[in-house]
Amino acid sequence: MRKLICALALCLAAGCSKQEGNDAPAVPQATPLPKLLVLATIAPMYCFTKNVVGDLADVEMIVPAGTSGATFQPSEDEVRRIMQADIVVENGFGFEGWMDKLVARGLKPGAVRVIAARGTGPGIPGMPGDPTSPPADAPADASGPPDPHVWLDPIMAIKELQNIRDALMAYDPANANEYLANENRYEASLRDLDDEVGRTTVDIKKRRLECEDGTFSYFLKRYEFTAVPNGNDATQGPRMADAVLVTTSTARAILNETDLPVVRADPMESGSASTEFYEQATLANARALREGLLR
Repeated sequence: MRKLICALALCLAAGCSKQEGNDAPAVPQATPLPKLLVLATIAPMYCFTKNVVGDLADVEMIVPAGTSGATFQPSEDEVRRIMQADIVVENGFGFEGWMDKLVARGLKPGAVRVIAARGTGPGIPGMPGDPTSPPADAPADASGPPDPHVWLDPIMAIKELQNIRDALMAYDPANANEYLANENRYEASLRDLDDEVGRTTVDIKKRRLECEDGTFSYFLKRYEFTAVPNGNDATQGPRMADAVLVTTSTARAILNETDLPVVRADPMESGSASTEFYEQATLANARALREGLLR
């Protein structure tokens, strides 16, 4: 009888324990918040943005590699994706004119448009993209846009980086310290890049370049090269250049017109979505100048 009573007691205890376990409230599982969606127009803007964001948001590049950001026209699918973005980063100064049309249609409510080139130079009223502060050395004719290629100058690129950082910190203050730390690290890399380009080019004696357009004006001034008039124009007199600077997309016919050394450089209007793109392309441009002018 004693054994029977003990067995019944154990069964009851086990049942109670099981019942108590079934009645225990479930611990709620936290649902992770969706990441911000940040879109950047061209490869330099993607590179700057991704280096600031790190893993805190999803970053995508709008303009595909192999397509110029100046002539790009988004498809309807691409437009819909842009309209889903929380933040859109562009260079500005009229380079991505197609963005103005999208903004006129209306971005996602609450979305932020970041003009990265804002504040890179003194203001000239009436300029597209940023009416208060186009880049230094903008054309004297205020009826036309300034040259937008400020990203080619690493020091101006740092200002773009800082503008992107400030926009992210304001939009997502919970992660502000991480954005700031990421930006500080990458800014130090760009300052090292500026030093390296300077070391690569400082001992070049021949420094006069014919340029097909103003694309590299900021870069050339930063490293104390001189842009001279195009000698193919008979009104300009004897050719005074040491080499011709052309972009990677220059037509072969133009190259056949000169007997000067040709320096082919990348304006970075197109490129891959990489966190290392900008530094690699800038160093390649510096080496191209060195090779072309030391011939």
